Amino acid sequence: MKKFTLLLALFFVGILFAQNKSNGAVATSITSPTSTTGETFRFDSGLVTQLDAGSGFGFTSDRWFSMGRLFTGSQTVYGLRFQLPNKALTMGYQDINDLNPRLQWIGSGSSAATDFEFRVADSFTSTSSTLVATMTNDGKTYFGAPLTSNEPLVGIDYSNSSSSTKTGLIVQNNNTSGLYFTGIKAINNQSGYIKTGIEVQSDGSSYLSTGVSIRTSASYQNTGVSSRISGTSNGSSYAVRGDIPSTGTGFGAGIYGSSAILTNRYAGYFNGNVFTTGSYLPSDEKLKENVKTEENTLQKLAQLDAVTYTFKENEHLNLPSETQHGFLAQNLEEVFPELITTISKPIEDEKNFQIGTYEYKAVNYVGLISVLTASLKQLNEESAANIKELNEKVAALENQIEAMNIQASEEETQLGNLEEISGSGFSMEQNKPNPFTNQTVINYTLPSNTKATISVVDLSGKFIKDYNLSTEKGQLIINSSEIGRGIFVYALISNNEVMMTRKMIIR
Repeated sequence: MKKFTLLLALFFVGILFAQNKSNGAVATSITSPTSTTGETFRFDSGLVTQLDAGSGFGFTSDRWFSMGRLFTGSQTVYGLRFQLPNKALTMGYQDINDLNPRLQWIGSGSSAATDFEFRVADSFTSTSSTLVATMTNDGKTYFGAPLTSNEPLVGIDYSNSSSSTKTGLIVQNNNTSGLYFTGIKAINNQSGYIKTGIEVQSDGSSYLSTGVSIRTSASYQNTGVSSRISGTSNGSSYAVRGDIPSTGTGFGAGIYGSSAILTNRYAGYFNGNVFTTGSYLPSDEKLKENVKTEENTLQKLAQLDAVTYTFKENEHLNLPSETQHGFLAQNLEEVFPELITTISKPIEDEKNFQIGTYEYKAVNYVGLISVLTASLKQLNEESAANIKELNEKVAALENQIEAMNIQASEEETQLGNLEEISGSGFSMEQNKPNPFTNQTVINYTLPSNTKATISVVDLSGKFIKDYNLSTEKGQLIINSSEIGRGIFVYALISNNEVMMTRKMIIR
């Protein structure tokens, strides 16, 4: 009995000694406020502490824990603290006026904590547990087993192999008052050879696989994916790159854009040169109605002014500096208004926030292909008709020439007979060849000491050209470039007297 009494006395002394650190006297009963059912201890305002090892409540060599209000020497904190030498874990409020609580681990020196672990266990009596997440002191969070030194750095590594709905990460912002919100921001400032901000890999034989699915529904300005490359680079740069395999028979597209055909809406807009190794446009007959043949295209094309030009410097558009060939949109709009559209390009600030618009006219040059084709067809038809008419005229002219040749031959025979009868000593043969195209030759003979000319006139009697003859017997060469085209009369003239005449035809 004495031993039991002694133990009971020591127990109460221990309780009283432990409570001596509490502010105020220790109450033996709870009178106000009314006792809460099941309540065993109640402490006055202040701090409840336990010194587990050491001589004081220090930070470098002591081991202790506290709960309540703690003055650190520079500020008062509220919460729970587990202190080990040179490292601690705190939970609560940094200040009475804080709105947000915090969970914080602290360390210094060689024993400083580097990571904060989240673990799960299935036993109350064992310290064995499974690591499910890790937060590092440089702001990274890892899910799953701890990383090894050979693994690449991954901001979030999420694995789910059981449930039918699998979501790796959900970032949600319900605050409508903020101006800018970034769901995921990946920053890599290291000088590694390969840097990947976000990498999504989906393997297996699943029917529908989407690497990144982005949906926006803002009422003013939406951007699904914004990609910008800055800095200098001597290698290839791709703001957006899409590749698909060459195998398979299904529809495939490296980059697919879709938009309703509305004013100022485009499936793709490129502010600069666009290069493609192949291109197709939809032109199937089953897609069309109200099909009509292009008419009077030559007359319309005659109203267009084809020009060469260079672009002005423009802060809103990336335009080429080389000489261009084309049309002015305003001129083309007067003839083919359906081939002109007005584009309103948004003007954005450095944060991609729209601050205005820039309007300009653009030309559908592809639409001119059918117009040019119809014009060529019309030109060919008109040319065929003109050629047919011209051939008919040529045939009639040849018949006329043949008749004139016969007449000229008869006249030459008659003149020759007259010359033989007169014995004047003048002679002028028919030019050869006749008709001719480029050049012909006329043989002539003159009496001694006689001056003469061969004069050429057209059928209306209009004078064309004189040729002076300087020898008694010779040849006169006439070029068509000196006379022209048509039917002409040439005469041998001496002392203002026409001695004889001939006709020649130049084609």
